[in-house]
Amino acid sequence: MTYPLSSDVSSGQPTASAHYNNLRKDALYLGQLAADSLTVGDFFSRFAANIKLNYLATNRVRVVYNAYHPAAIVIGGCLLKAAANIDLAAGYFSGAASLFYIHAVRTAGSSTFTLSVNTTPVDSTTSRVIGTCYWDGTNISNVISYYDSGGLPQADYDSGWFAVAYNNTYTKAHNLGSIPRLVVVYHATDAAGTSDWIPVFHLNDTSTTKGGLSFNTSQIILFCANASDRGTCFSFLRSSGSGYYRVLAWL
Repeated sequence: MTYPLSSDVSSGQPTASAHYNNLRKDALYLGQLAADSLTVGDFFSRFAANIKLNYLATNRVRVVYNAYHPAAIVIGGCLLKAAANIDLAAGYFSGAASLFYIHAVRTAGSSTFTLSVNTTPVDSTTSRVIGTCYWDGTNISNVISYYDSGGLPQADYDSGWFAVAYNNTYTKAHNLGSIPRLVVVYHATDAAGTSDWIPVFHLNDTSTTKGGLSFNTSQIILFCANASDRGTCFSFLRSSGSGYYRVLAWL
């Protein structure tokens, strides 16, 4: 179908229903039939781009502003864009240790957004979840963006943290349907990943150092070495025979 369907009109030209209807089709469906296309509003209702969350002392987070790649998001049908760094106000975190969800919040009369946090991952007509962070009861850590940050995109597979021990094999079903182009394994000392994340490249048996990662079109397999003090993590920064792994994979 030719796009646009509508055309210019001249002063004094009679109003025609066909012209109005074509304008409406162009605006809503890019000139297509309603049965063949979503409206532009429906198509972009979950749009979000260039949202990069950083830790901001003390116990705050920031959406970083880049004039060439400004953070943008649609909330409740409203198209919003950052015009500067967007900082979470102080005093939002309290109570027992918990995973907090970071929300972008729209306010009537503004074309940008603000930040809020709570423990509920539920969107509304005035807010959308854009990331997470972990509150340990005293401080926050592991600030993670959900959406495109202008760099490496969100992983296509994320195992979450799971316990590991030396001399064991762990299989994770990624179910991506093809072999991932990139797989990264991290080691932490606790189930929330509040310690340093150490990339797992090699592990140490009692007599030799080996790699322990394999993957195919449906699974990621992790082999832990048999040394009790360095079978799950072996680096200059930390060695361990236990702990927690998190596997991220990209197609």
